[in-house]
Amino acid sequence: MIKEISCGIIPVMYEKGSVRFLLVFHRGGKHWGFPKGKKDEGESDLETATRELREETGLEVVRFISQDPLIENYTFYKRFQRVRKTAIYFPAEVFGNLQKQEEEILEARWFSCQEAIERLSFQEAKEMCQKVHLFISKDPLCQKSIDDSHIV
Repeated sequence: MIKEISCGIIPVMYEKGSVRFLLVFHRGGKHWGFPKGKKDEGESDLETATRELREETGLEVVRFISQDPLIENYTFYKRFQRVRKTAIYFPAEVFGNLQKQEEEILEARWFSCQEAIERLSFQEAKEMCQKVHLFISKDPLCQKSIDDSHIV
């Protein structure tokens, strides 16, 4: 079995008083998930996650909602070999103009939490999305950002 590790961001945006999650449809794995990728030599998990967000979506991190990572584990087959994937995610508020990386991303769209949960391909990703949404609903700083998103 091959083991792979990727790092990514769970991108969050506050829009008109609501929380939106960015999902990407990965070209390689043909699944909905969050932006992620493999480390370059010498990078930390956080640096990799931030770089991959920028490369895959053109977005930048405004602030990390939590620097405690959320971990997703799943198994799939690549070229008839079993791969055990660990994806390390950091939830973050993001900004910028969405520009998907055509080589790796087939589609990128913003969803409400419920829509994201319905769209995500893996159960652990669905649970992470729910955890981030719950954390946001209890965090005063996040609530201020949501409230401020009413003001245009």
